Amino acid sequence: MSTRRLRTERARAELRRAERRRAGLRPCANQLPQRRERQEGFALLLSLVAIAILSVMITDLHETTGMGFAAANAQRDRMRAEYLAKSGVNLTRMLIGQEPALRKLVDPLYRGLTGRRAPQIPVWQFANTILRPFEDFEGSKEDVSAAGYDLGLAQGLGNTGGTFEVFAVAENSKVNVNYRSIRDPAGSQTQVAMLLYSLTGGYQPSPNKYDPLFAQFDERGRLTTRLDVIANVVDWWDLDEQRTQFDPALAATTSAGGEDTSYYSSLRSPYSIKNAPFDTLEEMRLVRGVNDDFWATFVDPNPDDPRARQVTVYGAGSVNPNEAEPAVMLARVCSFPELQKQPMCTDPTGGEALKFITLISFARSIAPIPWFSRGRDFMDFLTGKPEGLYGKLQSFATTMGNTQLLFTPMVFPDDKDFLSRMRRSFTTRAEILTIEVTGRVGRAQTRLRTVIQRDARWVPPPPNAGAMPPLGIFYYYRID
Repeated sequence: MSTRRLRTERARAELRRAERRRAGLRPCANQLPQRRERQEGFALLLSLVAIAILSVMITDLHETTGMGFAAANAQRDRMRAEYLAKSGVNLTRMLIGQEPALRKLVDPLYRGLTGRRAPQIPVWQFANTILRPFEDFEGSKEDVSAAGYDLGLAQGLGNTGGTFEVFAVAENSKVNVNYRSIRDPAGSQTQVAMLLYSLTGGYQPSPNKYDPLFAQFDERGRLTTRLDVIANVVDWWDLDEQRTQFDPALAATTSAGGEDTSYYSSLRSPYSIKNAPFDTLEEMRLVRGVNDDFWATFVDPNPDDPRARQVTVYGAGSVNPNEAEPAVMLARVCSFPELQKQPMCTDPTGGEALKFITLISFARSIAPIPWFSRGRDFMDFLTGKPEGLYGKLQSFATTMGNTQLLFTPMVFPDDKDFLSRMRRSFTTRAEILTIEVTGRVGRAQTRLRTVIQRDARWVPPPPNAGAMPPLGIFYYYRID
């Protein structure tokens, strides 16, 4: 392009710009603002969408993090509660292991009070009080400071961040309904049948308060009587496959015919009769006739307190009169055929039995100590020997002018076999104990249920060799 033509084009462009300026117009003045406005609106919308997405993400992250944190705290508290419960079990076992040394200390005082040597001291009953510094350190510091002792100087103690509660009870304070002796299976059947019959009110005059429990039809329209329940319990653990029949009048059991398996096979989830000893107390719920009413009345009236339980599947059958509930003791006494016609077992009004229960409860309220040094002392109490507990209570009642609280003493037959069976049926030593500890941290709670065997005569089954460990062995161990 020539120079002249270039100059001409420039001049024309300059002329057009001058005309636009004179007309008050600028280049693209009507287009640029609209485009900018459209761009600014899209950016605002994009910002709002981004903010909403981020808000949802942050809220979800906060909720997830909060739930994870709460779950971690709960898991931590559950673990701490579990180990507090385990500590409570082990500390209680150690406390029971120190019982012989404690017995030597209180023996002079006990002899001065009762005139007899001290029996086994039930230290497990006071486990909560004795072990409190281990589970409530701060509260214990205030308690012992009044006695002039600074618990803060003790080594190994401190705040655990939680607490534990101990319930311990001797299993021989219950009625044992399990298989007894492989050497005498027939005797085991009869003994358990008589105990259950006595516990369920069979020897009491009819009608009695327990009769309605055995006059109800189950969900299948079948009636399970008192004798049916007894036979079902025995059939569950006896080794044969024959039906057990118990005759209360003859105090004997017989086996004939096949076991009643129709009920178990007709269930939605059928199962067979075990024909072996009970492993746990809960296994009794599998037996026909052991329904909720039976369980709450005779087996476990208070699930939160094992001391209220009346039945056990551990032990050899001897009852500890220092620990057993009066009703359990009465059931054991009245299970002997030689004593079933005594007023305490046959009084139609139940007054003699009530007097026996009241006297035992009153003696324990006077002094929470084991009143019987040996099983023979309890037999003396039943027969009203003046040198024993009955004589002391009789003197007290005479002083108070209220001898109506005294039951009519029993009369034992002069039979060596009977007296020998009676002595074997009562003992003041507890070798099998249930220790139940509940650990609590915050809102978390863990319950540990154990059964401890401490019989020094225990040996492991062959071909193993060994002896009973100092703290005993576990029969049962469950964490809830």
